Amino acid sequence: MTCSSIRGLRHYKYYLALSLALLLSAQSASATTVRVITSLGDFSIELFDDVTPGTVANFLNYVSSGRFNGTEIHRSVPGFVIQGGWLTYNPTTNNLDQITVDDAIQNEFSVSNTRGTVAMAKLGGDPNSATSQWFVNLADNSANLDEQNGGFTAFGRVISDGMTVVDNIAAQQRYTLAGLADFPLINYNGGEVVENNFISIAVVVEAETVTAPNYFDEASGQLRVTVDAGASGLATLAFTVSATEPDVVIKLDLSSVAVISETVDKIATFDTATGRLVLPELVVSGAAAFSNVVFVLGDAEQLLFTLESFEQI
Repeated sequence: MTCSSIRGLRHYKYYLALSLALLLSAQSASATTVRVITSLGDFSIELFDDVTPGTVANFLNYVSSGRFNGTEIHRSVPGFVIQGGWLTYNPTTNNLDQITVDDAIQNEFSVSNTRGTVAMAKLGGDPNSATSQWFVNLADNSANLDEQNGGFTAFGRVISDGMTVVDNIAAQQRYTLAGLADFPLINYNGGEVVENNFISIAVVVEAETVTAPNYFDEASGQLRVTVDAGASGLATLAFTVSATEPDVVIKLDLSSVAVISETVDKIATFDTATGRLVLPELVVSGAAAFSNVVFVLGDAEQLLFTLESFEQI
């Protein structure tokens, strides 16, 4: 190998590390992103357009019609969920009104209800009863929500640092209001509840991005991989950059692991015998930039993978 080749390899390793980024769309080739604007800050949700198309279409119908705008987070259960998409505050009557809902939709359970996933609420004993209400999983609720009532359909995921906002919402004091327990309010000191006490939201379509099973985006600092781990199953994973010199090292974020039920084109593979994670193609800024990207598990306890080789496209 020539000095020029070595310099080139180092350049591309550095470029690869700097290009690490945002969350990939779990299981889809294209993803719609919505922005949830709240009284306590904003967060974005990446929707699983291809995996749960009916549920996403239903959710976006409420978004485009503006019916989610002005609704309140009406349920907050610590370590479990925050929930919205149902009630609005009427300052004239000082009452909570229900939004107009469409017909219930078919259940599309596929993605596990892990922390950060966004799923539809529904009636007990009726898997196909979801309408407008949705919730964010504050923890890994898969053991509970994946198994009951046909499984709760996770149709999106909070991305980037959005869970910081979600966790702040979940930390607010809860009260019983309008017959509903666990209703979160802010700056409430007793007496009559006023508009500013509610955690109000609006939801807008933020962007539609073209993604791939394995990709980087300069905005976040996470590498997202869809992987076939053999007997261990299929999943989506997130990695953060742990080091760039002398080698590129990435660290698996265990909280990001989401089990999926179907494979996708150009899925990565992980060989438990060799510890090698192989990405057939890696997309950077919307374009295929590298192929046959190989990371090796160097520290199983810390879940650290070292970049071994790659090919520039």
